[in-house]
Amino acid sequence: MKATPRRSAGPDLRHLFLGAEGTLGIVTELTVRVFPLPESRRLLCFSFPDFDAGLEAIRAIMRAGWKPPVLRLYDGTETARHFGQWANDGACFLLVISEGPAALTAVESEACHALCTAHSGEPVGDGPVQHWLKERNNVPGFEPFLEQGFVLDTIEVAAGWDRIHDLYREVLAAMGTVKDLVVVSGHSSHSYPQGTNIYFTFVARPENPADAEATYRACWARAMEATLHCGGTIAHHHGIGRVRLDWMAAEHGSGLAVLHAIKRALDPLGIMNPGALLPGEAAD
Repeated sequence: MKATPRRSAGPDLRHLFLGAEGTLGIVTELTVRVFPLPESRRLLCFSFPDFDAGLEAIRAIMRAGWKPPVLRLYDGTETARHFGQWANDGACFLLVISEGPAALTAVESEACHALCTAHSGEPVGDGPVQHWLKERNNVPGFEPFLEQGFVLDTIEVAAGWDRIHDLYREVLAAMGTVKDLVVVSGHSSHSYPQGTNIYFTFVARPENPADAEATYRACWARAMEATLHCGGTIAHHHGIGRVRLDWMAAEHGSGLAVLHAIKRALDPLGIMNPGALLPGEAAD
């Protein structure tokens, strides 16, 4: 494909491969887009009394047209986990980072400050944001938890602003019915004028180690079913893999037949990553 800033010569075939998870072909060459370092960066953090208030602040920021590159809202559980030294009990922290020309960051950070305080946000200072920037990539692996009998994972979904509040509550409630669940929490990491995502994290510890896989799959099933019930999408940016396969029909409806037809056209021998993305295919 040509490396141009925009094309309108029919459907953009690149999007067939974006998200196809290796089921339609192999990428052999790509063009990388490079961004210059920003002239200015401003860090803000606000404490909200609950997750709903924080979501409304994000909605106001996005609907006004501001585009801070970092806008992350943590629920009370995750705020206590990551920012306990700054947070009061039950507080939900929103991290805001504005980057770009100094004139832009000055105006954008001021606007975000006004919108957050108008939605019950209390300024906390930049300490939590500095902490996040330093520690955000220091994520522990799964192995130490698995060795202690825990099962855990992350599940990211998304919905429009009119549905995201219910989605958050229903997913938490649905996963809370799983036997041996230890904790489930969530944060919003990517937002748009039309809605946002929620990135759920769950941990369970089955009494019987033989129940580990069943417990793990039960957590996923509750999350997927609650998300679909609320009109959300079952995957925001992590893709489908194999664990979400059972819900692809509900996600796409009649469109799933189109995906199968494209797969047959581009991979008639069925050798490209079978068993991923599309249900009903034999896996290796």
